[in-house]
Amino acid sequence: MKHVVVIPNPKKDTDLAVTEALTKKLLHLGAAVYIEDRPEFDKITSASRYVDFPTATELIIVVGGDGSVLDASMIAIERDIPILGVNLGKVGYLSEIEPDNLDILSGIISDEYKIEEKMLLSVYCNKCGAVTSSARCAVNDVIISHDTFLGIADFTLENDMGDCVKYRADGMILSTPAGSTAYNLSAGGPIVSHDVDSIVATPICPHSFFNRSIIFKSGDRIKLKNTSDTELNVSVDGRYFASLKNGDECVVCEADKKLKMLTFTKNNMFTTLFKKIRILDDIK
Repeated sequence: MKHVVVIPNPKKDTDLAVTEALTKKLLHLGAAVYIEDRPEFDKITSASRYVDFPTATELIIVVGGDGSVLDASMIAIERDIPILGVNLGKVGYLSEIEPDNLDILSGIISDEYKIEEKMLLSVYCNKCGAVTSSARCAVNDVIISHDTFLGIADFTLENDMGDCVKYRADGMILSTPAGSTAYNLSAGGPIVSHDVDSIVATPICPHSFFNRSIIFKSGDRIKLKNTSDTELNVSVDGRYFASLKNGDECVVCEADKKLKMLTFTKNNMFTTLFKKIRILDDIK
């Protein structure tokens, strides 16, 4: 891979020192490096500027936290380009490398890497027969809840077979396998191996007797219907998508696209996960 677009996050890399070191490293390795032509990136002197996204791009490298990777994933998915994260967040489940380990980037040039394809979720809402689809596919999760997470929601969850479960909870998380280690994990949901395509449904602070997560097969279309008197919001990877009034439905299913993520590690996802958990424990 010789043509790389670098996407910095000035809020995380405040002086852009990590981004500058990254671009210089890539240039030293013989790669062509591009960065968007924006005033806040003027400190980056070692990369070519672009206005229109370069068509020759073979890899996108994101400098920031998991939120930065999620935002950049829209570009990667649309153009079917692999993405790689340099972690400047606290843990960085979606980031492959740390800023003090940029030497590993030599594997990009020597083809010592692999590309993993991550399952994504599509979501649309049905409001009295009017259907709207989210332009964003969920890398991590779709969350249905009150805007302020205050108050109890009543809703039903139904699969393709018409099997229906009633929940009374603060909300519901519908996650991908990759997202099973995000909010789903914090809410007490199961950790799912990233190579087991599935949809994980985990209630947020359930108030009903049935308070368990459900793991659906990836081919299922999961329908959540708001049976509350209050309005619920639908977010995709933490970004607001739509609201659901009483009787409105949200449908979540496997997307027809995948997110390609570059990895250098030979370890499985559980090795990486346990390493990240140890980092999080050290932070606490």
